[in-house]
Amino acid sequence: MAISLGDSGKGRRKAVDADLNLVPYIDLLTCMVAFLLITSIWTQLARLEVAQKGQGQQEGESVSDHLRIAVLVSADSFNLIVKDDQKPIPKRGGALDYARLVDELKAVKQAHPDSTDLQILSEDGIVFDTLVHTMDAAMSAGFPELSLLDARSP
Repeated sequence: MAISLGDSGKGRRKAVDADLNLVPYIDLLTCMVAFLLITSIWTQLARLEVAQKGQGQQEGESVSDHLRIAVLVSADSFNLIVKDDQKPIPKRGGALDYARLVDELKAVKQAHPDSTDLQILSEDGIVFDTLVHTMDAAMSAGFPELSLLDARSP
């Protein structure tokens, strides 16, 4: 910033005129705005939509009208729950079998094409990466509305 003090020629008092160079400040703001606009798109790409629907019923919804589809994630297997039926999906080769989970969920989706919501029940100690892969498997099988619940909840 450059400041110039000019001589007004009016006796003993000198006028203090300051010329501020605002170009660097405007350049900085322009760069910041461009950076924020460019990085704002990444917040949309890295977001998972998960709701907590399991605690209460929606208004006008009865238990008999709603088809419950859930995946219980434990350390050693998945457990696919459709209504009152349970189907265990054990580990394959020491790792959770996401491919078989997707196949089973696609079969459930074909049997119930109107269902779009799925509950993911997690036991304590499950790594977050496992939950994210389970959510990805559910979304790829055609269940975009996910709920993440604790397996111990009533």
